[in-house]
Amino acid sequence: MKKLSLLVAAGVMSAGLMATPQTAEAQGLEVNPWQHCGIGAMIFPENGVAAAISNIIWDLGTTAVTSATVTPEQCGTSIVDVALLIDSSYDQLAMETAQGSGEHLTAALNLVGCNATEETVGALRADLAEVASSSNYTEMSHEEKAYSYYSSLQTVAAGCA
Repeated sequence: MKKLSLLVAAGVMSAGLMATPQTAEAQGLEVNPWQHCGIGAMIFPENGVAAAISNIIWDLGTTAVTSATVTPEQCGTSIVDVALLIDSSYDQLAMETAQGSGEHLTAALNLVGCNATEETVGALRADLAEVASSSNYTEMSHEEKAYSYYSSLQTVAAGCA
């Protein structure tokens, strides 16, 4: 019942906030499924951090990634493909990143416009090692781990341009 009330409230809020919807791409923003898609983006279209938090709280970001798949024109470009790859193969990506090579790792880097060089893989490995060594890593949900990897990949991609 509580979720239903929140959903109704979200619908009322989003109706007022989305009178003239624009995709993130149309606004010239880099698309992030957790920030620019799903329920969080409808409720907080001007606040990506609040949208991401809302998406994670609501359903661990599943709706955001699903909406990116079902209605990509509402939120995305190839960045959505990156998020979907990470979401669907996080365990394999983490293993390949730790090993330093692999098909999933190469594909993820290629999707963001990078090559699997020692520098790019090293940066991802360092970020993954930091996240995996944190005291709360075992309690992190799949979506939280995937989002962390996504963020690391975006940081690496900024250096590839």
